[in-house]
Amino acid sequence: MSKGKEIYYCKPVFRPPSEANSLLIQVTEGCSFKCDFCMSNLRKKFLIREIEDIKKDLDVAKRIYGPNIRRIFFLDGNAMVTPSEKLLEIIKYINSIFPNIERCGVYAHAKDIIKKSDANLKDLSEIGLKIAYVGFESGYNTLLEKIHKNTTKSDYIKASEKLMKANIILSATFINGLGGANNPEISTKHAKESADLVNKICPQDDRIWYIAFLTLMIPSGTEIFKKKIKGEFQDMTSFEILHELKTFIKDINFKNKFANCIFRSNHASNYLPIKGVLDQEKDKILEVINYGITHSDILRPDFYRVL
Repeated sequence: MSKGKEIYYCKPVFRPPSEANSLLIQVTEGCSFKCDFCMSNLRKKFLIREIEDIKKDLDVAKRIYGPNIRRIFFLDGNAMVTPSEKLLEIIKYINSIFPNIERCGVYAHAKDIIKKSDANLKDLSEIGLKIAYVGFESGYNTLLEKIHKNTTKSDYIKASEKLMKANIILSATFINGLGGANNPEISTKHAKESADLVNKICPQDDRIWYIAFLTLMIPSGTEIFKKKIKGEFQDMTSFEILHELKTFIKDINFKNKFANCIFRSNHASNYLPIKGVLDQEKDKILEVINYGITHSDILRPDFYRVL
């Protein structure tokens, strides 16, 4: 609950790199899903906060930062699970106290998006929910099942179509190294099925959308950490990670040559920061990856990699 003098946060706080300058507002705590690699539920019990407490935090933010806030990001792991009428009320309140607000953003699970009607999503978009960050992790169903993601490749396609129909920007994230080391077949399937998924969701216009890659980190206490301790999971090397990413990029082939997909691997977990436009700058991106493969000295050391 907000104390009235400071904005309430249920720590640790995670946000997308692109929301670094946004006001963070705790709409939910934890996550309603329990994926093997994620630490959102390790120290947090999932809940949707009371709307009056959220409004109090927004009032505190206005007193601290003034009325000219332009971007707000809703925490936590899948705040899109919040009932649509509640999200609408929150955003209406934001619009009333921050007249220059440009957009609100949110983390979302594919199932959260699918459960919302097209009309709900359109209403949310029109009032100010402009971007959803969706953890795809992989397009390989076998791997998704293995990590208990509770979703499928077809779910991602449906969720993406619903977001785009509502004019909510999609920012999808994948995780390199999710299948572990010494599994070249799984790594190849992970990369190729993920690329196929991205090819399938590419819109047939020039709207901006985002694909981002993280590299697997294994926090203490997660299910993957437990498997690692037992010797059932082994981290991929930076060399394997880059080859996996290279396979993904090579398989990107958009039918729409006006596609405006912004690709990023600038998260602090990555060995090699990359940015470009797919698939217009595909060759340039592959060139950077190949350089990283042959020049390991330019890669981010493991002790600098963080979530």
